[in-house]
Amino acid sequence: MLEGRCRQSQTGHVKVISDADVRTALLAGAAVRVSRDALVDAHRGTLKAPPRTGIDVGSTELVFTVGGNAAGTVGFRCYGLWPGHADQLVAVWDNKGTLRGVVVGTALGALRTGALGGAAVDALAKHDASVCAVIGSGTQSWAQLWAACAVRTFSEVRVSSPTPENRAKFAARARDDLGLNAIDLADSVEAVRDADVVLVATKSTRPVLPATAFAPGCHVNTIGPKLRGASELPPELASVAAIVASDSPAQAAAYGNPFFTGRKLAHLGGIIAGDLPGRISEGQITLFCSTGLAGADVLLADHVFNELELAA
Repeated sequence: MLEGRCRQSQTGHVKVISDADVRTALLAGAAVRVSRDALVDAHRGTLKAPPRTGIDVGSTELVFTVGGNAAGTVGFRCYGLWPGHADQLVAVWDNKGTLRGVVVGTALGALRTGALGGAAVDALAKHDASVCAVIGSGTQSWAQLWAACAVRTFSEVRVSSPTPENRAKFAARARDDLGLNAIDLADSVEAVRDADVVLVATKSTRPVLPATAFAPGCHVNTIGPKLRGASELPPELASVAAIVASDSPAQAAAYGNPFFTGRKLAHLGGIIAGDLPGRISEGQITLFCSTGLAGADVLLADHVFNELELAA
């Protein structure tokens, strides 16, 4: 039985669900599956997912992403850029034009990013990947690990971030909540040594690791800053990677500043669909650059509504 409950609006039929509902109803494996399908649909053009739009409203900027698929599920996500506030709103309509509901809070956005990262790990990491390094110990790092564990079985997880207390808590949570053999390390280079999967999610605008730290055959997700002259990973890593992919190359191209690498980004959905080449050897380094696929939030929210209705 799902603990989260849908709250009805005064109209009597529009559901408003919270972070608790999302965390209860959205399982990692299902989230990756929905995201994988969204990526393929975006690549093939059956998911309409244009780059995000920011609107200056004086006191802040409101950012909108919209999306709709061939089945008729459509919606949008909206959030503001107030410092210290991460609340978002996602609204979903069905194919008959009925508003299914609204999701409010912070959980869905982070889990969406994690699920897209999980789809990247599934598509690009070695099938027998067993050692995972996590650089960063915040919400996005957790969402990446949560989803990656749905597609690979890790015998060891190494966590590194600047604050000892934060990385220790993260490793303890990974042990308690995900049943992982997780340790925390002060040295990030040591953490990624011989790692098969490296999940990097920081706020750093300077590279947190040298390109030489990554072992042949590893797969890397970068979630944090990735603009030219302001990126959490060095551009040299993109230069040596056999594949540099993104969930939304269109979004990367729409950034106001140039991307940290001049390489053409492969569409992750095209790799998953088999229309673009993926990993072909054990020694290749692969890199996934998360930019945010518009519409993925909407489809995940739609899935959450389905799960809550089934459990009612």
